[in-house]
Amino acid sequence: MAHYRFDRHKLFSMDDTSEVLDIIKEVRGIDSDDDNLPNLANMLYGLFDGYLYDNVLSTAVGIIDLPMAVIRRIEAIVDKCTNDILTNGQSITLV
Repeated sequence: MAHYRFDRHKLFSMDDTSEVLDIIKEVRGIDSDDDNLPNLANMLYGLFDGYLYDNVLSTAVGIIDLPMAVIRRIEAIVDKCTNDILTNGQSITLV
């Protein structure tokens, strides 16, 4: 599981930050025996620290109980981070 760094403070608006938190709440609220749900939640928490894990979207897609609407919301955030990294290179979120 590789990761890429981005400056979350520079990239995310308050709406983006709220969206990631809302997605995490939805993921954690799913009643499933899938062992990848906690892994997905941890990868999503990583976004707050400026870490984009390369398998976050494939992990989400592999969780059968995860609604497609949530997967699409994750995809939108991943696309935003990926586009920033490809355009500006990797950077660090200062804490």
